[in-house]
Amino acid sequence: MVLIDIFAKKKIDHFTVFASLPDMGRVGGLVSSFLASNLKAEHIANIISSPKPWVNVKDGVVESATDVYKIYFSDSDKLLILTGDVQPEDHRELLDLCHVFLDFCLSIGKIKRLYTAGGSLNEMLTGEPRVVGVTTKPELTKILESSNVDTLGSEFTTITWFNGLILGIASDRNIEAIGFYGEISDKTLPQPLAAKSIVKAFSRIERLPISTKLFDAQYEEVLDHIERNKGMKNLDKK
Repeated sequence: MVLIDIFAKKKIDHFTVFASLPDMGRVGGLVSSFLASNLKAEHIANIISSPKPWVNVKDGVVESATDVYKIYFSDSDKLLILTGDVQPEDHRELLDLCHVFLDFCLSIGKIKRLYTAGGSLNEMLTGEPRVVGVTTKPELTKILESSNVDTLGSEFTTITWFNGLILGIASDRNIEAIGFYGEISDKTLPQPLAAKSIVKAFSRIERLPISTKLFDAQYEEVLDHIERNKGMKNLDKK
């Protein structure tokens, strides 16, 4: 069951939506959480998914397990953001999340355009991660081209879970939408440089001045993590 808890009511004529959740390399979650924090957006609602077929236990005390997806709104940028720490695990929960989220957005006003983001595996990646994109209308591909975003190649025929399905449901509701997918070479570790490339592409299209320096610091943390793990493995061999 998916419920929404609204903290602040909004009514806006036109606004943009960016909605993405963690996927391979946690790219979708890195992008949306960065935008919410960097743009100093107001936390206006939560979407709560429960119950789960398990419970959480802490200090011998059991409590029901829930997933919480957070919704933020930037008044200055007229941007609504959905972020979270996980993806839905059940396809029915996923469908409910997409519909409840879009219903909430449309209760606020008219969606100018919806964006989502995720990772795209390329094990041969070198240098700055490339961003590829998809759209819900053929004419939107010109926007991608003008922002140096390549269209997703024919070798990909499906995009799974939230960062793909939200585009299809938006299209069914006649909401124009764009999906950005940053190339990554390792899907097991966070990939902040792919997220950085996506934010840069988004900021070009929407003409938003967004500093992406935080991603560089996150990348250094990932490198430190890799080095620490190498050190531990070397100690185990001795």
